[in-house]
Amino acid sequence: MTVFTKKSILFLFILLGCRFSFAQDHSLQYYISAGVANNPLLKDLSNQIKSNQYDSLITRASYLPQVNFNAMMMYAPVVNGWGYSDVITNGQQLAGTLNVNQQIFNKKTREINYQKIGLENLSLENSRDLNVNELKKAITAQYLSAYSALQESQYQLEILSTLKEEELVLKMWVQKGTYRQTDYLTVKVEIIQLERNIRNLELLYRKEFSNLNVICGLTDTAHIRLSLPSIEEILKQSPGNSLFFKKFAIDSLKIQTEKLLIDRKYKPVVNWFSDGGLINNEPAYLYQNFGISFGMSLSLPVYDGNQRKYNYSKLRIQEETRRNYRDFFRAQYDAQLKQLKEELDNVRLQAVDNDRQVEVVKMLVAQERAELNSGTLTITDYILALKNLIEALHEGVQYQIRAQYILNEINFWKQ
Repeated sequence: MTVFTKKSILFLFILLGCRFSFAQDHSLQYYISAGVANNPLLKDLSNQIKSNQYDSLITRASYLPQVNFNAMMMYAPVVNGWGYSDVITNGQQLAGTLNVNQQIFNKKTREINYQKIGLENLSLENSRDLNVNELKKAITAQYLSAYSALQESQYQLEILSTLKEEELVLKMWVQKGTYRQTDYLTVKVEIIQLERNIRNLELLYRKEFSNLNVICGLTDTAHIRLSLPSIEEILKQSPGNSLFFKKFAIDSLKIQTEKLLIDRKYKPVVNWFSDGGLINNEPAYLYQNFGISFGMSLSLPVYDGNQRKYNYSKLRIQEETRRNYRDFFRAQYDAQLKQLKEELDNVRLQAVDNDRQVEVVKMLVAQERAELNSGTLTITDYILALKNLIEALHEGVQYQIRAQYILNEINFWKQ
């Protein structure tokens, strides 16, 4: 086996097995979990949901009997015939009463208010889920950007490693006069260019990796090995079950609930009340003025200037606005998914074509290796063939990454 054959086999082993040495290996799911756990907006929305649960308890408490204690001591002096009329003030008064009142026959109103609070919770939960979806998309896209930069750097390093080995052999053959000096200089220029590219790619990778940590709220500076994630497309589901369209459905229910609450304002309101304590205007008979009272009150709106009609009009405008936004978004939603599907199909077809190209280039390399061994091919042409094989393999990886980008977008819309 000639030196060239050994070098080519070694190069292919480097191509398939060469990897950077890293301290840790973190998957995409690790960064998604960290990002969701650390994101302050998601924490804020979760706290709002918890806080909203207390609104339900507060509403429930407001329908229980309300107890208040009221106390008053008053003296209205009359000097030389000047002062408040005793008929009105009794001259003085001492009062201390415990008052209780409660609205009754209001079951329907309570149910509607509970429904309103429940819809607020659903809205907050949907908003939180939408933000989780948005964050997952951003983290996945940034992860793929960092992985792409890393793969490009590895690709360049693999070529550089082989060219440096071939440089030593070529230098020896130039000294023996087998090859020209220009062959050696061509390889040397290629090495210098690759070294510059690798430095730039390493800077790019560090930047992309740092951005990934920033999005996830991580401060880890250790060297991490990223691997190509396997993103599976979410199964087709009805747009009505999508987080995006769920928002419009909740908004519709909110408008209906507001209409019900407006109607309840025009229903009779019945309260019972009672009090007990002391009311006195003659201190000498203080012990005789302890007592109780109880009763009921009825309130029924008669005329308010057609406020219900105007409130209905406002709600109709809100509903029309909601439908306009929903219909416009639906058109965008369908167009976006269609475009992404077409793009994914195109990338997958290109990947298949590239695989066929790889097979052809492999056969070409094998034939040129035989020609090299027989002395009918220059080393420069052979290195060029190897670089074509590396580039074709690299293109295959890029198609994989591009497909993952598109699947990430598709899943974002189909959540």
